Amino acid sequence: MPVTLALLLLLGQATSDPCYDPGGHPRFCLPPVTQLASGGATSCPQPCGLSPGLGPGPGAACNGSLTLDLDGPFLLTSVSLRFCTPGSPALVLSAAWAAGGPWRPLWRRAAWPGALGGPERVTFRSPPGPKASVVARHIRVEFRGRVGLVAAGVRGRCQCHGHAARCATRAQPPRCRCRHHTTGPGCESCRPSHRDWPWRPATPQHPHPCLPCSCNQHARRCRFNAELFRLSGGRSGGVCERCRHHTAGRHCHYCQPGFWRDASQPITSRKACRGIPETTTPLATTPVASISDPQCQNHCNSSDTRVHMSLRRYCQQDYVLHAQVLASEAAGPVWRRLVIRVLAVYKQRAWPVRRGDQDAWVPRADLACGCLRLRPGTDYLLLGSAAGDPDPARLVLDRHGLALPWRPRWARPLRRLQQEERAGGCRGLKPPSQSPQATH
Repeated sequence: MPVTLALLLLLGQATSDPCYDPGGHPRFCLPPVTQLASGGATSCPQPCGLSPGLGPGPGAACNGSLTLDLDGPFLLTSVSLRFCTPGSPALVLSAAWAAGGPWRPLWRRAAWPGALGGPERVTFRSPPGPKASVVARHIRVEFRGRVGLVAAGVRGRCQCHGHAARCATRAQPPRCRCRHHTTGPGCESCRPSHRDWPWRPATPQHPHPCLPCSCNQHARRCRFNAELFRLSGGRSGGVCERCRHHTAGRHCHYCQPGFWRDASQPITSRKACRGIPETTTPLATTPVASISDPQCQNHCNSSDTRVHMSLRRYCQQDYVLHAQVLASEAAGPVWRRLVIRVLAVYKQRAWPVRRGDQDAWVPRADLACGCLRLRPGTDYLLLGSAAGDPDPARLVLDRHGLALPWRPRWARPLRRLQQEERAGGCRGLKPPSQSPQATH
């Protein structure tokens, strides 16, 4: 029984991690303080400036300096100096941030009367605990006076920014054993899979751990986007990279062109996107209904496959876009959600349309009756009106608009119409109260 208890105690000590509380939550932690460097003379130097038979003269002085290389950046806690004889030297203690870099003065003393530990010793100390803020790679001591420096010692800890409790000091450079999903010699960045928040040093008030990106188990790395983080109100800024299993998107949350979403599998499944090319069939949850179906009689607003884009018709649209359909999925009994990539915006609604990947919404009845025939992986010219849409921030493609397969030759005339609109060409051409039928 005592042996079992001892083993349990040893296992408990081995598994305890100062960077996490007993509940497994991250917390501020620091490596232990160790001796970083020491140096000086092996014996006291000969007195300098002595007058024969009289001892040191009034103008006698011993000047010198000592430089200690710490072999890496460390958070200093104390620097101790020992002199050969009592005296009142003038000391300057300096530190260098990098090899060959400029010296950065830390402390300056005009004279030392011997009151900080004795007539032959002096110790410079940083504030205790996490308040220590002096980081250096080199230490240099300059002294002037009638004494000689015989020894110097430097103590401190690895600079791990509050994210590690252990450090491999023999490594070059010294490397922290990082926790909180941080990485780097000094835990100065987040791991590639944990960049949903910006990296921050830990503090006693907040450990600031790195958080994982939401990639639905389809990506192993992500990048941090400061603009997305700002727009989310400081909740999320990660963008997944190299999505696998035929997924795509910021969170690897939809299927690549040519693959369809299997609703029987969770989005985190490796089989969430099936390899049956969807480009061979229209986007519709049911086969396109016959034109003789009473429910589809006069349902579609237009059956145009060609359009003459005059300035009047251009001005009557709420949006004119060049976009590519990427994927689709059911979104309730009324709507189907599309993921589209807006490649060019020729005309915007009162609510701006941004370029890039975004959602669009299509009524399922419009798809079933064949009002819109959209295929993933295909580019379209999208024209439409926001009339009747209860949410002006939502992009809706319905029977009142058009989705025409894109032709590159359309780009130049559309740019000319856009320039005419900016010059005031649409004044008086757009009806004051636009109805869905006004676009055709």
